[in-house]
Amino acid sequence: MTKQNKKNELPKNPTLKDINWFKKQLNWGELPPFYHLVAASVGEAEGVFSHGFDNAIKRITDKRNWNLALLGGEELENGEIKCDNPPRLALYQVFTERGFELFAFPYAKDKEIDQYVKENKLMEFNVWDPHAMRNVLRINQLHKYIQFYFQRGDEADKALILHSHKIVHKTIEYLKSELNVIKVSGVSIKEYYQKAERSADACQDELALAHLMANEMLQKKE
Repeated sequence: MTKQNKKNELPKNPTLKDINWFKKQLNWGELPPFYHLVAASVGEAEGVFSHGFDNAIKRITDKRNWNLALLGGEELENGEIKCDNPPRLALYQVFTERGFELFAFPYAKDKEIDQYVKENKLMEFNVWDPHAMRNVLRINQLHKYIQFYFQRGDEADKALILHSHKIVHKTIEYLKSELNVIKVSGVSIKEYYQKAERSADACQDELALAHLMANEMLQKKE
């Protein structure tokens, strides 16, 4: 990791805008392409709560798509849907070749479902479309970016990685508040980061040991 002579500091809980600004201060007013790719993906993941376009979270939390007959809910005369027993959901945090992804799977009885289903009496959603509902969010190339940070990254890169972890945590907590999330499994961004950190430390130890051994050999030759 490169050391920075920082004239400016990030706030305690920086926004993505704060981190982008800070990155520019460290790079002569520019956002490097790799940073920009990851930051744009983080922005998209964060925007699912504020943007009006359709996304997996809106489809999953849409009560009109819940199987009210199975869940014991009802639609009131004013059009409001009352359902105290929301659908069950399993969440998986996964690092794939594309980056970090958060997947959602519904249940039929005690079985997780990963296929298109429509109007099945055992399903807690009227329609479950994996293509539109399974992938809750994705942060492109985050696994490679974490590795890059430990090789030659700066404080802005670290802040972007930590911010992505916060967004995923916020998303999971939101889904827990709206649905019956009974499982959160897989490898979190924090866990992946810590594993990469241990690996980087081990590499540094090996280099230091090799340096000591080389010096010892030179001394013996003298």
